[in-house]
Amino acid sequence: RTLEGAAGQRLVERNGRGSTLTEAGKLLALHAGQALQTLQAGEEELHRLSGLEAGTIHIGASTTPGVYLLPDTLGCFRRDHPNVTVEVEIASTGEILDRLLAGRVPLALVGETEADERIHLEPFIGDEIVGVAKPCLLTLRGGRANPKQLAEQTLLVREARSSTRRVSERALASARIWPEHTWELDSSEAIKRAAREGLGIAFLSRYAVAEEIERGELEAFRIGKPLQRNLHVARLARRPLSPSERGFVETLTRCCSKNEAYAAECVR
Repeated sequence: RTLEGAAGQRLVERNGRGSTLTEAGKLLALHAGQALQTLQAGEEELHRLSGLEAGTIHIGASTTPGVYLLPDTLGCFRRDHPNVTVEVEIASTGEILDRLLAGRVPLALVGETEADERIHLEPFIGDEIVGVAKPCLLTLRGGRANPKQLAEQTLLVREARSSTRRVSERALASARIWPEHTWELDSSEAIKRAAREGLGIAFLSRYAVAEEIERGELEAFRIGKPLQRNLHVARLARRPLSPSERGFVETLTRCCSKNEAYAAECVR
């Protein structure tokens, strides 16, 4: 109520079931989150000037970088920066960008996304979305699948706001391939398991399927030109990285190079 008095507007709608933010309340919460991030960055700058490296980095990550690239990076970063704690949230690209804009995370690792002047994007590694299926489920010629045969399969997909799904659906539409059935699953791991059982075909990041392809559990295929994309480090355009965040991005870029080489070798 003190804030409402200072703002001169109602910030919260209260009823018997609880309370919700008004549009003015949502706007204030957005700016409050961004202000908190700026204060945290300032605190880290003071630590740096004092010769201390400590604090907490909050990172949001979409599924591909969060599950298949971050673990190695976190191990490297912890060895070099033992006094810095890293907290990670994993969700779809769309959800993570929403949290970035709302001030809930100051740094994000995401896949392909539309340009937004509020967000600064910096590529940190290349990726390819590849088709995968149970070995011998499809008749492949030179690693290419027959469009008619693909259309007869069930397409296993991620949630609607997934960058991986957006890239693959665009490629299928461009090739005029419309599978008869679609199953939406909530994780890449669930999709891989369904594909290994022969329940359908899927399109996933090469980082997600490299090990299964190497072990012969999944077979990779393409439907045309390789579906190349970049994975990005995202932050608010007006907010600079803190010293610890800069160190993390440098570690990320360095550690991911070996993941890129391994995945490229498995998915030729």
